[in-house]
Amino acid sequence: MPVSASPAPEETDRLQRALLAIEHAPSAELLSDRLERSGVDVTRVSNGETARKTMANTPMGILVADARLPGRTGMELLRQLPPLDPPIILLGRRGNDDEIVRAYEQGAVGYITRPFSPRVATAQIRRFLALHDAAETDSTTW
Repeated sequence: MPVSASPAPEETDRLQRALLAIEHAPSAELLSDRLERSGVDVTRVSNGETARKTMANTPMGILVADARLPGRTGMELLRQLPPLDPPIILLGRRGNDDEIVRAYEQGAVGYITRPFSPRVATAQIRRFLALHDAAETDSTTW
């Protein structure tokens, strides 16, 4: 019978952490507030270079980044970070199909277009955290 190892406490914590790399302060505040109320530990930054440094020092369960973030764009972060470590959701403009397709081709797990529903965006982010958690838990089964 397979034995399932529980993730270490720091791993469980990481899976409930989100980094929001969003330049637009009202959007970042709105998403941060909703995620925190649902039990997610949120770190907010407003540029890509700070996001990269934060990711190097603090493992996260998910990164939500502006596609056109100052310093390093969300697209650059997609290319520079290991695939799905963490999963990355980009935020961008509606109607920019080429950018959306490029984001998925480069490894994004989601793309949220502006203007967005805070309720739907929060549900999407929480769903990816849950999927990432399930994938991590499955990988420890032997």
